[in-house]
Amino acid sequence: MSAATEEWDFIVVGGGSGGCAATYELARSGEHSVLLLEAGGSDRSADIKVFARVGHAMHNFNWGYTSKPDATRGGRTEEWLGGRVLGGSSSINGCNFVRGAPSDYDRWAATGNAGWGIPGWSYADVLPIFKDMETFEKGTGIRGAKGPQHIRRVKRPHRLTRAFFAAANAIGIPFNDDYNDGAQEGVSAMQLSQRNGLRFSAADAFIKPFKSLRNRKVELNAHVHRIEFEGDRATGVRYRQNGVEKFARARNIILSGGTMNTPKLLMLSGVGDPEELKRHGIDVVVASPEVGRNLVEHPLARLVYGSRITSHNLTGGILQKLGIALEYALHREGPISTVFEAVGFFKTSPELAEPDIQIHFSPLGYLDTAEDAVAMLDRPGLTILVNKNHPKSRGRIRLASASPDDPPVIEINLLSDPEDLDTLIAGVRLIRKLMQGEPMASLVADEIVPGANIATEEDLRAYLPARTELTRHPAGTCRMGVDEGAVVGPDQLVRGTKNLWIADASIMPDLISGNTNAVCMMIGLKLGRALANASH
Repeated sequence: MSAATEEWDFIVVGGGSGGCAATYELARSGEHSVLLLEAGGSDRSADIKVFARVGHAMHNFNWGYTSKPDATRGGRTEEWLGGRVLGGSSSINGCNFVRGAPSDYDRWAATGNAGWGIPGWSYADVLPIFKDMETFEKGTGIRGAKGPQHIRRVKRPHRLTRAFFAAANAIGIPFNDDYNDGAQEGVSAMQLSQRNGLRFSAADAFIKPFKSLRNRKVELNAHVHRIEFEGDRATGVRYRQNGVEKFARARNIILSGGTMNTPKLLMLSGVGDPEELKRHGIDVVVASPEVGRNLVEHPLARLVYGSRITSHNLTGGILQKLGIALEYALHREGPISTVFEAVGFFKTSPELAEPDIQIHFSPLGYLDTAEDAVAMLDRPGLTILVNKNHPKSRGRIRLASASPDDPPVIEINLLSDPEDLDTLIAGVRLIRKLMQGEPMASLVADEIVPGANIATEEDLRAYLPARTELTRHPAGTCRMGVDEGAVVGPDQLVRGTKNLWIADASIMPDLISGNTNAVCMMIGLKLGRALANASH
Protein backbone atom coordinates (compact mmCIF):
# COMPACT_ATOMS: atom_id res chain seq x y z
CA MET A 1 0.00 0.00 0.00
CA SER A 2 1.25 3.47 -0.86
CA ALA A 3 1.95 5.52 2.26
CA ALA A 4 1.26 8.74 0.33
CA THR A 5 -2.21 7.84 -0.91
CA GLU A 6 -3.16 5.14 1.64
CA GLU A 7 -4.83 3.34 -1.24
CA TRP A 8 -4.77 -0.42 -1.78
CA ASP A 9 -4.44 -1.90 -5.24
CA PHE A 10 -7.17 -4.38 -4.33
CA ILE A 11 -9.66 -4.75 -1.52
CA VAL A 12 -11.24 -8.21 -1.29
CA VAL A 13 -14.52 -8.20 0.63
CA GLY A 14 -15.09 -11.62 2.19
CA GLY A 15 -12.56 -14.22 3.29
CA GLY A 16 -14.45 -17.22 1.92
CA SER A 17 -13.35 -19.67 -0.75
CA GLY A 18 -13.37 -17.26 -3.68
CA GLY A 19 -11.97 -14.35 -1.70
CA CYS A 20 -9.09 -16.34 -0.22
CA ALA A 21 -8.23 -17.74 -3.65
CA ALA A 22 -8.31 -14.34 -5.36
CA THR A 23 -6.14 -12.85 -2.61
CA TYR A 24 -3.65 -15.68 -3.08
CA GLU A 25 -3.24 -15.04 -6.81
CA LEU A 26 -2.96 -11.28 -6.45
CA ALA A 27 -0.62 -11.19 -3.45
CA ARG A 28 1.82 -13.96 -4.37
CA SER A 29 2.97 -12.12 -7.50
CA GLY A 30 4.34 -9.36 -5.28
CA GLU A 31 3.03 -6.75 -7.72
CA HIS A 32 -0.12 -5.75 -5.84
CA SER A 33 -1.11 -4.62 -2.38
CA VAL A 34 -4.17 -6.51 -1.19
CA LEU A 35 -6.44 -5.94 1.80
CA LEU A 36 -8.77 -8.83 2.70
CA LEU A 37 -11.71 -7.88 4.91
CA GLU A 38 -13.54 -10.73 6.65
CA ALA A 39 -16.64 -10.09 8.77
CA GLY A 40 -15.94 -13.12 10.96
CA GLY A 41 -13.07 -13.99 13.23
CA SER A 42 -10.21 -16.44 13.36
CA ASP A 43 -10.57 -20.06 12.23
CA ARG A 44 -8.28 -21.33 14.98
CA SER A 45 -10.82 -23.61 16.60
CA ALA A 46 -11.02 -27.36 17.09
CA ASP A 47 -14.67 -27.08 16.04
CA ILE A 48 -13.43 -26.14 12.57
CA LYS A 49 -10.38 -28.37 12.24
CA VAL A 50 -11.86 -31.65 13.54
CA PHE A 51 -14.73 -32.68 11.32
CA ALA A 52 -16.61 -34.48 14.09
CA ARG A 53 -17.18 -31.01 15.58
CA VAL A 54 -18.79 -29.69 12.38
CA GLY A 55 -22.16 -29.20 14.06
CA HIS A 56 -20.57 -26.83 16.55
CA ALA A 57 -18.73 -25.02 13.74
CA MET A 58 -21.95 -24.52 11.82
CA HIS A 59 -23.59 -23.07 14.91
CA ASN A 60 -20.73 -20.88 16.13
CA PHE A 61 -19.33 -19.50 12.85
CA ASN A 62 -22.48 -18.86 10.84
CA TRP A 63 -24.37 -15.77 9.69
CA GLY A 64 -27.55 -17.40 10.99
CA TYR A 65 -29.90 -16.33 8.20
CA THR A 66 -33.39 -17.86 7.92
CA SER A 67 -35.46 -18.10 4.76
CA LYS A 68 -39.02 -16.90 4.34
CA PRO A 69 -41.76 -19.58 4.34
CA ASP A 70 -41.60 -21.52 1.07
CA ALA A 71 -45.07 -21.95 -0.41
CA THR A 72 -43.79 -24.71 -2.72
CA ARG A 73 -42.96 -26.83 0.36
CA GLY A 74 -45.88 -26.22 2.67
CA GLY A 75 -44.46 -23.01 4.16
CA ARG A 76 -41.18 -24.56 5.29
CA THR A 77 -38.46 -22.22 6.60
CA GLU A 78 -34.79 -23.08 7.12
CA GLU A 79 -31.52 -21.76 8.44
CA TRP A 80 -29.23 -20.85 5.56
CA LEU A 81 -25.66 -21.63 6.45
CA GLY A 82 -22.95 -19.18 5.51
CA GLY A 83 -19.53 -19.17 7.12
CA ARG A 84 -18.78 -16.03 9.10
CA VAL A 85 -15.13 -16.83 9.79
CA LEU A 86 -11.84 -16.81 7.91
CA GLY A 87 -12.26 -19.43 5.19
CA GLY A 88 -15.99 -18.72 4.94
CA SER A 89 -18.17 -21.74 4.30
CA SER A 90 -15.09 -23.87 3.56
CA SER A 91 -14.49 -23.68 7.33
CA ILE A 92 -17.89 -25.10 8.27
CA ASN A 93 -19.01 -27.28 5.34
CA GLY A 94 -18.90 -31.03 4.75
CA CYS A 95 -15.37 -30.91 3.21
CA ASN A 96 -16.66 -32.65 0.06
CA PHE A 97 -14.50 -31.83 -2.96
CA VAL A 98 -16.29 -31.92 -6.32
CA ARG A 99 -15.14 -30.18 -9.49
CA GLY A 100 -18.38 -30.73 -11.37
CA ALA A 101 -18.91 -32.38 -14.75
CA PRO A 102 -17.13 -31.14 -17.89
CA SER A 103 -20.56 -30.63 -19.45
CA ASP A 104 -21.45 -28.12 -16.70
CA TYR A 105 -18.84 -25.67 -17.93
CA ASP A 106 -19.28 -26.47 -21.60
CA ARG A 107 -22.95 -25.59 -21.14
CA TRP A 108 -21.96 -22.24 -19.64
CA ALA A 109 -19.75 -21.56 -22.66
CA ALA A 110 -22.05 -22.98 -25.35
CA THR A 111 -24.11 -20.66 -27.52
CA GLY A 112 -27.71 -21.00 -28.63
CA ASN A 113 -30.38 -22.98 -26.82
CA ALA A 114 -27.80 -25.45 -25.52
CA GLY A 115 -26.06 -23.00 -23.22
CA TRP A 116 -25.33 -19.52 -21.95
CA GLY A 117 -22.74 -18.41 -24.51
CA ILE A 118 -20.19 -17.23 -21.93
CA PRO A 119 -16.68 -17.25 -23.48
CA GLY A 120 -13.74 -18.35 -21.36
CA TRP A 121 -15.73 -20.71 -19.13
CA SER A 122 -15.60 -24.04 -20.99
CA TYR A 123 -14.19 -27.12 -19.29
CA ALA A 124 -10.98 -26.69 -21.27
CA ASP A 125 -10.73 -23.15 -19.88
CA VAL A 126 -11.24 -24.02 -16.21
CA LEU A 127 -9.45 -27.39 -16.11
CA PRO A 128 -5.90 -25.93 -15.81
CA ILE A 129 -7.05 -23.85 -12.84
CA PHE A 130 -8.49 -26.88 -11.06
CA LYS A 131 -5.30 -28.82 -11.71
CA ASP A 132 -3.03 -26.00 -10.50
CA MET A 133 -5.16 -25.71 -7.36
CA GLU A 134 -4.88 -29.32 -6.19
CA THR A 135 -2.58 -31.59 -4.30
CA PHE A 136 -4.25 -34.96 -4.73
CA GLU A 137 -2.87 -38.42 -4.00
CA LYS A 138 -3.09 -39.34 -7.67
CA GLY A 139 -1.63 -36.18 -9.17
CA THR A 140 -1.42 -37.52 -12.69
CA GLY A 141 -3.22 -36.72 -15.92
CA ILE A 142 -5.73 -34.00 -15.16
CA ARG A 143 -5.36 -34.09 -11.37
CA GLY A 144 -2.90 -31.80 -9.64
CA ALA A 145 -0.06 -32.82 -7.34
CA LYS A 146 1.56 -29.50 -6.36
CA GLY A 147 -1.28 -27.11 -5.67
CA PRO A 148 -2.19 -25.31 -2.44
CA GLN A 149 -5.48 -27.16 -1.81
CA HIS A 150 -4.99 -30.62 -0.27
CA ILE A 151 -7.49 -33.35 -1.09
CA ARG A 152 -7.77 -36.93 0.10
CA ARG A 153 -10.18 -39.75 -0.60
CA VAL A 154 -11.90 -42.11 1.84
CA LYS A 155 -9.74 -45.24 1.86
CA ARG A 156 -11.22 -47.34 4.64
CA PRO A 157 -14.99 -47.26 4.08
CA HIS A 158 -17.45 -48.96 6.42
CA ARG A 159 -18.90 -52.35 5.49
CA LEU A 160 -22.22 -50.66 4.70
CA THR A 161 -20.47 -48.31 2.28
CA ARG A 162 -18.74 -51.19 0.53
CA ALA A 163 -22.09 -52.97 0.25
CA PHE A 164 -23.56 -49.82 -1.28
CA PHE A 165 -20.85 -49.89 -3.95
CA ALA A 166 -21.61 -53.53 -4.74
CA ALA A 167 -25.39 -53.03 -4.84
CA ALA A 168 -24.96 -50.12 -7.25
CA ASN A 169 -22.79 -52.29 -9.49
CA ALA A 170 -25.48 -54.99 -9.42
CA ILE A 171 -28.02 -52.67 -11.05
CA GLY A 172 -25.59 -51.44 -13.68
CA ILE A 173 -24.07 -48.41 -11.95
CA PRO A 174 -20.28 -48.67 -12.28
CA PHE A 175 -17.67 -47.94 -9.66
CA ASN A 176 -15.83 -44.75 -10.59
CA ASP A 177 -12.33 -44.54 -9.17
CA ASP A 178 -12.17 -40.75 -9.58
CA TYR A 179 -15.29 -38.68 -10.23
CA ASN A 180 -13.12 -35.56 -10.61
CA ASP A 181 -11.11 -36.83 -13.58
CA GLY A 182 -13.59 -35.77 -16.26
CA ALA A 183 -16.19 -38.56 -16.04
CA GLN A 184 -18.63 -38.27 -13.15
CA GLU A 185 -21.06 -41.13 -13.68
CA GLY A 186 -20.94 -43.96 -11.17
CA VAL A 187 -20.45 -44.48 -7.45
CA SER A 188 -17.20 -43.49 -5.77
CA ALA A 189 -15.33 -43.03 -2.52
CA MET A 190 -15.78 -39.44 -1.36
CA GLN A 191 -12.94 -36.95 -1.86
CA LEU A 192 -12.42 -34.46 0.94
CA SER A 193 -10.68 -31.11 1.44
CA GLN A 194 -8.54 -32.49 4.24
CA ARG A 195 -4.94 -33.06 5.23
CA ASN A 196 -3.94 -35.61 7.87
CA GLY A 197 -7.60 -36.12 8.71
CA LEU A 198 -8.17 -32.43 9.50
CA ARG A 199 -10.19 -29.89 7.55
CA PHE A 200 -8.10 -28.01 4.99
CA SER A 201 -10.08 -24.87 4.24
CA ALA A 202 -9.56 -22.12 1.68
CA ALA A 203 -7.80 -20.15 4.41
CA ASP A 204 -5.38 -23.04 4.96
CA ALA A 205 -4.76 -23.33 1.22
CA PHE A 206 -4.54 -19.71 0.13
CA ILE A 207 -4.01 -17.33 3.07
CA LYS A 208 -1.72 -19.03 5.56
CA PRO A 209 1.08 -19.99 3.11
CA PHE A 210 1.68 -16.28 2.49
CA LYS A 211 1.11 -15.01 5.99
CA SER A 212 4.41 -13.10 6.02
CA LEU A 213 3.91 -11.22 2.76
CA ARG A 214 4.16 -7.49 3.37
CA ASN A 215 1.94 -6.60 0.42
CA ARG A 216 -1.18 -8.24 1.83
CA LYS A 217 -3.15 -7.72 5.00
CA VAL A 218 -6.06 -9.64 6.52
CA GLU A 219 -8.49 -7.79 8.77
CA LEU A 220 -10.93 -9.92 10.79
CA ASN A 221 -14.24 -8.88 12.36
CA ALA A 222 -14.50 -6.28 9.59
CA HIS A 223 -18.13 -6.10 8.40
CA VAL A 224 -18.33 -4.15 5.13
CA HIS A 225 -21.66 -2.35 4.79
CA ARG A 226 -21.19 -0.07 1.76
CA ILE A 227 -19.12 0.38 -1.37
CA GLU A 228 -18.40 4.01 -2.20
CA PHE A 229 -18.55 5.18 -5.83
CA GLU A 230 -17.48 8.17 -7.88
CA GLY A 231 -19.53 7.81 -11.04
CA ASP A 232 -19.07 4.25 -12.29
CA ARG A 233 -15.84 3.69 -10.38
CA ALA A 234 -15.73 2.10 -6.92
CA THR A 235 -13.39 4.08 -4.70
CA GLY A 236 -13.44 2.17 -1.42
CA VAL A 237 -15.50 0.45 1.25
CA ARG A 238 -16.99 1.45 4.57
CA TYR A 239 -16.88 -1.16 7.30
CA ARG A 240 -17.33 -1.67 11.00
CA GLN A 241 -14.58 -3.41 12.95
CA ASN A 242 -15.06 -4.15 16.63
CA GLY A 243 -17.59 -1.34 16.90
CA VAL A 244 -15.47 1.26 15.08
CA GLU A 245 -16.53 2.69 11.69
CA LYS A 246 -13.71 2.69 9.13
CA PHE A 247 -13.06 3.46 5.48
CA ALA A 248 -10.53 1.81 3.15
CA ARG A 249 -9.70 3.15 -0.32
CA ALA A 250 -8.76 0.98 -3.29
CA ARG A 251 -8.13 1.10 -7.01
CA ASN A 252 -10.05 -2.15 -7.45
CA ILE A 253 -12.59 -4.03 -5.33
CA ILE A 254 -13.50 -7.74 -5.40
CA LEU A 255 -16.67 -8.97 -3.70
CA SER A 256 -16.64 -12.48 -2.25
CA GLY A 257 -19.45 -12.35 0.27
CA GLY A 258 -21.26 -15.35 -1.18
CA THR A 259 -24.66 -15.93 -2.73
CA MET A 260 -26.53 -14.13 0.06
CA ASN A 261 -24.20 -11.33 1.13
CA THR A 262 -22.77 -10.21 -2.21
CA PRO A 263 -26.14 -9.14 -3.68
CA LYS A 264 -27.08 -7.64 -0.32
CA LEU A 265 -23.95 -5.47 -0.30
CA LEU A 266 -24.44 -4.45 -3.92
CA MET A 267 -28.00 -3.34 -3.21
CA LEU A 268 -26.99 -1.47 -0.04
CA SER A 269 -24.43 0.33 -2.21
CA GLY A 270 -26.90 1.33 -4.92
CA VAL A 271 -26.33 -1.46 -7.44
CA GLY A 272 -29.54 -3.37 -8.15
CA ASP A 273 -33.14 -3.19 -9.24
CA PRO A 274 -34.10 0.52 -9.12
CA GLU A 275 -37.56 -0.28 -7.76
CA GLU A 276 -36.10 -2.43 -4.98
CA LEU A 277 -33.56 0.26 -4.07
CA LYS A 278 -36.04 3.12 -4.11
CA ARG A 279 -38.36 1.14 -1.83
CA HIS A 280 -35.63 1.35 0.83
CA GLY A 281 -34.56 4.92 0.11
CA ILE A 282 -31.26 3.90 -1.53
CA ASP A 283 -29.94 6.05 -4.38
CA VAL A 284 -29.35 4.16 -7.62
CA VAL A 285 -25.70 4.05 -8.69
CA VAL A 286 -26.03 1.25 -11.28
CA ALA A 287 -29.39 -0.03 -12.47
CA SER A 288 -29.01 -3.83 -12.50
CA PRO A 289 -32.44 -5.42 -12.08
CA GLU A 290 -31.22 -9.02 -11.74
CA VAL A 291 -29.12 -8.44 -8.63
CA GLY A 292 -30.50 -10.91 -6.09
CA ARG A 293 -32.53 -12.85 -8.64
CA ASN A 294 -31.83 -16.31 -10.10
CA LEU A 295 -31.29 -17.85 -6.64
CA VAL A 296 -30.85 -21.57 -7.21
CA GLU A 297 -30.29 -24.52 -4.85
CA HIS A 298 -30.01 -28.28 -5.22
CA PRO A 299 -33.27 -29.72 -3.81
CA LEU A 300 -32.65 -32.76 -1.64
CA ALA A 301 -34.64 -35.85 -0.61
CA ARG A 302 -33.48 -37.92 2.35
CA LEU A 303 -33.75 -41.69 2.80
CA VAL A 304 -32.90 -43.30 6.15
CA TYR A 305 -32.62 -47.05 6.78
CA GLY A 306 -32.19 -49.20 9.83
CA SER A 307 -29.20 -51.53 9.69
CA ARG A 308 -28.79 -55.13 10.83
CA ILE A 309 -25.11 -54.50 11.55
CA THR A 310 -23.32 -51.87 13.61
CA SER A 311 -23.10 -48.53 11.84
CA HIS A 312 -21.47 -45.26 12.91
CA ASN A 313 -24.41 -44.63 15.22
CA LEU A 314 -22.99 -45.01 18.70
CA THR A 315 -24.91 -48.09 19.75
CA GLY A 316 -21.97 -50.41 20.44
CA GLY A 317 -20.90 -49.08 23.80
CA ILE A 318 -17.40 -48.22 24.91
CA LEU A 319 -15.71 -50.73 22.62
CA GLN A 320 -17.20 -49.10 19.53
CA LYS A 321 -16.12 -45.66 20.71
CA LEU A 322 -12.59 -46.90 21.35
CA GLY A 323 -12.52 -48.48 17.89
CA ILE A 324 -13.58 -45.21 16.26
CA ALA A 325 -10.92 -43.31 18.19
CA LEU A 326 -8.27 -45.87 17.20
CA GLU A 327 -9.33 -45.71 13.55
CA TYR A 328 -8.82 -41.98 13.57
CA ALA A 329 -5.56 -42.08 15.51
CA LEU A 330 -3.97 -44.70 13.24
CA HIS A 331 -5.52 -43.94 9.85
CA ARG A 332 -7.25 -40.55 10.08
CA GLU A 333 -10.42 -42.28 8.86
CA GLY A 334 -13.89 -43.02 10.20
CA PRO A 335 -16.70 -40.79 11.51
CA ILE A 336 -14.32 -38.39 13.26
CA SER A 337 -13.05 -37.34 9.82
CA THR A 338 -16.22 -37.46 7.71
CA VAL A 339 -19.94 -38.20 7.70
CA PHE A 340 -20.22 -39.12 4.02
CA GLU A 341 -18.02 -41.93 2.75
CA ALA A 342 -19.44 -42.31 -0.76
CA VAL A 343 -20.78 -40.11 -3.54
CA GLY A 344 -22.65 -41.07 -6.68
CA PHE A 345 -23.71 -39.40 -9.89
CA PHE A 346 -26.60 -41.39 -11.34
CA LYS A 347 -28.98 -41.20 -14.28
CA THR A 348 -32.63 -41.66 -13.34
CA SER A 349 -33.27 -42.69 -16.96
CA PRO A 350 -30.90 -44.45 -19.38
CA GLU A 351 -31.92 -42.00 -22.12
CA LEU A 352 -30.21 -39.11 -20.33
CA ALA A 353 -26.88 -37.92 -21.68
CA GLU A 354 -25.52 -37.03 -18.21
CA PRO A 355 -26.33 -37.95 -14.59
CA ASP A 356 -29.21 -35.86 -13.27
CA ILE A 357 -28.87 -36.68 -9.55
CA GLN A 358 -26.08 -36.72 -6.98
CA ILE A 359 -26.02 -39.17 -4.07
CA HIS A 360 -24.36 -38.74 -0.67
CA PHE A 361 -24.04 -41.97 1.33
CA SER A 362 -23.35 -42.15 5.06
CA PRO A 363 -23.11 -45.27 7.29
CA LEU A 364 -24.80 -43.13 9.96
CA GLY A 365 -28.55 -42.87 10.39
CA TYR A 366 -29.84 -39.40 11.16
CA LEU A 367 -33.12 -37.56 10.75
CA ASP A 368 -34.12 -34.07 9.72
CA THR A 369 -36.27 -32.40 12.38
CA ALA A 370 -38.88 -29.66 12.39
CA GLU A 371 -36.33 -27.42 14.10
CA ASP A 372 -33.94 -27.78 11.13
CA ALA A 373 -31.59 -29.79 13.32
CA VAL A 374 -30.10 -33.28 13.14
CA ALA A 375 -31.29 -36.16 15.32
CA MET A 376 -29.16 -39.31 15.37
CA LEU A 377 -30.92 -42.67 15.35
CA ASP A 378 -30.74 -44.60 18.60
CA ARG A 379 -30.13 -47.76 16.57
CA PRO A 380 -27.73 -48.72 13.75
CA GLY A 381 -28.63 -47.04 10.49
CA LEU A 382 -27.55 -45.31 7.32
CA THR A 383 -28.53 -42.18 5.39
CA ILE A 384 -28.72 -41.52 1.66
CA LEU A 385 -29.27 -38.02 0.27
CA VAL A 386 -30.58 -37.53 -3.27
CA ASN A 387 -30.32 -34.11 -4.90
CA LYS A 388 -31.07 -32.86 -8.39
CA ASN A 389 -28.03 -31.64 -10.29
CA HIS A 390 -29.57 -28.90 -12.42
CA PRO A 391 -32.78 -27.61 -10.82
CA LYS A 392 -35.03 -25.28 -12.77
CA SER A 393 -36.71 -23.58 -9.80
CA ARG A 394 -35.50 -20.09 -8.93
CA GLY A 395 -35.81 -17.79 -5.93
CA ARG A 396 -34.58 -14.37 -4.91
CA ILE A 397 -32.55 -12.41 -2.34
CA ARG A 398 -34.04 -9.05 -1.32
CA LEU A 399 -33.23 -6.35 1.19
CA ALA A 400 -35.16 -6.22 4.44
CA SER A 401 -34.19 -2.57 4.90
CA ALA A 402 -31.39 -0.12 4.19
CA SER A 403 -29.64 -1.21 7.39
CA PRO A 404 -26.56 -3.43 6.89
CA ASP A 405 -27.34 -5.12 10.21
CA ASP A 406 -30.62 -6.61 8.97
CA PRO A 407 -30.35 -10.07 7.36
CA PRO A 408 -31.37 -10.42 3.73
CA VAL A 409 -34.82 -11.66 2.79
CA ILE A 410 -34.42 -15.15 1.29
CA GLU A 411 -37.24 -16.34 -0.97
CA ILE A 412 -36.27 -19.77 -2.24
CA ASN A 413 -39.30 -21.35 -4.04
CA LEU A 414 -37.32 -24.59 -4.09
CA LEU A 415 -39.91 -26.67 -5.96
CA SER A 416 -41.60 -24.00 -8.08
CA ASP A 417 -40.80 -25.93 -11.27
CA PRO A 418 -42.59 -29.32 -11.26
CA GLU A 419 -39.71 -31.03 -13.07
CA ASP A 420 -37.56 -30.71 -9.96
CA LEU A 421 -39.99 -32.75 -7.89
CA ASP A 422 -40.28 -35.27 -10.74
CA THR A 423 -36.52 -35.82 -10.66
CA LEU A 424 -36.43 -36.28 -6.88
CA ILE A 425 -39.20 -38.88 -7.09
CA ALA A 426 -37.29 -40.74 -9.80
CA GLY A 427 -34.15 -40.56 -7.65
CA VAL A 428 -35.89 -42.02 -4.60
CA ARG A 429 -37.27 -44.87 -6.70
CA LEU A 430 -33.79 -45.60 -8.09
CA ILE A 431 -32.27 -45.72 -4.60
CA ARG A 432 -35.03 -48.03 -3.40
CA LYS A 433 -34.26 -50.37 -6.29
CA LEU A 434 -30.59 -50.35 -5.32
CA MET A 435 -31.34 -50.99 -1.65
CA GLN A 436 -33.59 -53.94 -2.45
CA GLY A 437 -30.70 -55.70 -4.17
CA GLU A 438 -27.81 -57.63 -2.67
CA PRO A 439 -25.66 -57.28 -0.73
CA MET A 440 -27.51 -54.25 0.62
CA ALA A 441 -30.85 -56.01 1.20
CA SER A 442 -29.30 -58.47 3.66
CA LEU A 443 -27.81 -55.66 5.74
CA VAL A 444 -30.88 -53.41 5.89
CA ALA A 445 -33.60 -54.00 8.45
CA ASP A 446 -36.18 -51.44 7.29
CA GLU A 447 -36.76 -48.13 5.56
CA ILE A 448 -37.39 -45.51 8.22
CA VAL A 449 -37.66 -42.45 5.92
CA PRO A 450 -39.80 -42.08 3.86
CA GLY A 451 -41.00 -45.47 5.13
CA ALA A 452 -42.73 -48.50 3.65
CA ASN A 453 -46.13 -46.79 3.86
CA ILE A 454 -44.94 -44.19 1.29
CA ALA A 455 -44.92 -46.75 -1.49
CA THR A 456 -46.32 -45.39 -4.75
CA GLU A 457 -45.36 -42.44 -6.90
CA GLU A 458 -48.55 -40.72 -5.79
CA ASP A 459 -47.53 -41.26 -2.16
CA LEU A 460 -44.12 -39.72 -2.84
CA ARG A 461 -45.66 -36.79 -4.69
CA ALA A 462 -47.79 -36.03 -1.64
CA TYR A 463 -45.01 -36.71 0.89
CA LEU A 464 -41.88 -35.13 -0.59
CA PRO A 465 -42.62 -31.41 -1.03
CA ALA A 466 -42.85 -30.51 2.65
CA ARG A 467 -39.81 -32.70 3.38
CA THR A 468 -37.53 -31.61 0.54
CA GLU A 469 -34.43 -30.02 2.01
CA LEU A 470 -31.58 -27.74 0.97
CA THR A 471 -28.28 -29.29 -0.10
CA ARG A 472 -26.67 -26.00 1.03
CA HIS A 473 -25.25 -25.12 -2.39
CA PRO A 474 -26.87 -21.70 -3.06
CA ALA A 475 -25.76 -19.87 -6.21
CA GLY A 476 -26.74 -17.54 -9.00
CA THR A 477 -27.82 -14.23 -7.40
CA CYS A 478 -25.32 -12.14 -9.41
CA ARG A 479 -25.60 -14.14 -12.61
CA MET A 480 -22.77 -14.08 -15.13
CA GLY A 481 -23.62 -13.72 -18.80
CA VAL A 482 -23.24 -11.84 -22.06
CA ASP A 483 -26.79 -10.45 -22.17
CA GLU A 484 -27.80 -7.03 -20.87
CA GLY A 485 -29.57 -8.56 -17.88
CA ALA A 486 -26.46 -10.28 -16.54
CA VAL A 487 -25.01 -8.78 -13.35
CA VAL A 488 -21.41 -9.61 -14.32
CA GLY A 489 -19.77 -10.28 -17.66
CA PRO A 490 -17.48 -13.20 -18.52
CA ASP A 491 -14.58 -11.30 -16.91
CA GLN A 492 -16.52 -11.19 -13.59
CA LEU A 493 -16.70 -7.39 -13.76
CA VAL A 494 -19.97 -5.95 -12.46
CA ARG A 495 -21.72 -4.48 -15.49
CA GLY A 496 -21.96 -0.71 -15.33
CA THR A 497 -18.79 -0.36 -13.24
CA LYS A 498 -15.13 0.07 -14.13
CA ASN A 499 -13.37 -1.71 -11.27
CA LEU A 500 -15.77 -3.87 -9.23
CA TRP A 501 -15.57 -7.66 -9.61
CA ILE A 502 -17.24 -10.67 -8.01
CA ALA A 503 -15.58 -13.98 -7.07
CA ASP A 504 -18.06 -16.35 -5.47
CA ALA A 505 -20.95 -18.72 -6.22
CA SER A 506 -23.33 -15.83 -6.88
CA ILE A 507 -21.97 -15.48 -10.45
CA MET A 508 -22.85 -19.03 -11.51
CA PRO A 509 -25.49 -18.88 -14.27
CA ASP A 510 -26.60 -22.39 -13.30
CA LEU A 511 -25.56 -24.93 -10.69
CA ILE A 512 -22.92 -27.52 -11.39
CA SER A 513 -23.31 -31.26 -10.84
CA GLY A 514 -22.21 -31.53 -7.23
CA ASN A 515 -20.96 -29.60 -4.22
CA THR A 516 -19.93 -26.05 -4.99
CA ASN A 517 -16.92 -25.33 -2.75
CA ALA A 518 -14.20 -26.38 -5.23
CA VAL A 519 -15.89 -24.31 -7.95
CA CYS A 520 -15.86 -21.21 -5.74
CA MET A 521 -12.11 -21.62 -5.24
CA MET A 522 -11.66 -21.98 -9.01
CA ILE A 523 -13.74 -18.83 -9.61
CA GLY A 524 -11.52 -16.86 -7.21
CA LEU A 525 -8.31 -18.17 -8.71
CA LYS A 526 -9.53 -17.46 -12.24
CA LEU A 527 -10.30 -13.84 -11.43
CA GLY A 528 -7.15 -13.29 -9.37
CA ARG A 529 -4.98 -14.74 -12.12
CA ALA A 530 -6.63 -12.61 -14.81
CA LEU A 531 -6.28 -9.39 -12.83
CA ALA A 532 -2.68 -10.14 -11.85
CA ASN A 533 -1.73 -10.85 -15.45
CA ALA A 534 -3.55 -7.79 -16.78
CA SER A 535 -1.16 -5.45 -14.97
CA HIS A 536 2.01 -7.09 -16.27
